[in-house]
Amino acid sequence: MAKKLYLLAVLFIGAITAQAGFYSHVTIYSEDHLKFTVYLNGEKKNDEPQERVRIINLTQSYYKLKIEFEDVSIPPIERKIFQLTDAHGSPVDATHMIKKTNKGEYVLRWQSQTTYPGYIEDRPTVVVVNGGGNTVVRETTTTETQGIAPPVPGGVNMSFGVPGGSISINNGAPVVPAQTTTTTTTYSSSTAAPVAASTDCKGTILSTSDFSSALSSIKARSSEEGKLSSAKQILSSNCFAVEQVKQVIRLFTTESVKLDLAKFAFDHTLDKGNYFKLNSEFKEESSIDELSKATTK
Repeated sequence: MAKKLYLLAVLFIGAITAQAGFYSHVTIYSEDHLKFTVYLNGEKKNDEPQERVRIINLTQSYYKLKIEFEDVSIPPIERKIFQLTDAHGSPVDATHMIKKTNKGEYVLRWQSQTTYPGYIEDRPTVVVVNGGGNTVVRETTTTETQGIAPPVPGGVNMSFGVPGGSISINNGAPVVPAQTTTTTTTYSSSTAAPVAASTDCKGTILSTSDFSSALSSIKARSSEEGKLSSAKQILSSNCFAVEQVKQVIRLFTTESVKLDLAKFAFDHTLDKGNYFKLNSEFKEESSIDELSKATTK
């Protein structure tokens, strides 16, 4: 019996481990700067209505989505099936926009995504919210610990924990109930990416670990075109310091692509006054002149 239970545990662990690498992220923002609250499977994700909500380290392929607006006169947006995978079932980091149709109705529209975004370290679960600029980021972390029953002579007692679930196998002994601990941390987003001045950027200010994950996501693309697409998707959803933009540009080799990306990133940069520091990334004087014209308003 003990051997059979052990083999069963191994099979369960193998099945779950195969899925343990599934982590999706999603950013939802309002084109008209409306504040809203997101619910996934009935769970409220942001405590206060925001114009932009980013939810990370999600482990399911599909969720039931509901978006309620601060303005109660606007009907909620609901989706019974909100997909967080691509057509092949691969996890994604997706961006969706709330926009108003020609009929005057607010709908949720897919904007862009990258595949296999990976687990974001230092933020084990659920949500990061940022209303723009150097506002406060509120982060909630929930940790579940599966209890282990005391050993029983002649019996088998095993408990395994994995991201997104756990297995507990017991033969003849009571299992200690699982314990859940919830920790809420509030901190100033200005500590995540120090900048010289604030701007009108409405995205999330990335922490060091998030920015590292973003660079890895871009590097994972096999072509220059694919890297550029991923870079623009990430830049459009977040706010960056010039030094971070410089690191993104250095992932590319073609002068024209670097210039295109530098011009695109300007509107998503926090310290625009330091943009001249990107000049050293270009070999051609014409590229520097073109960037200067594009970023002078």
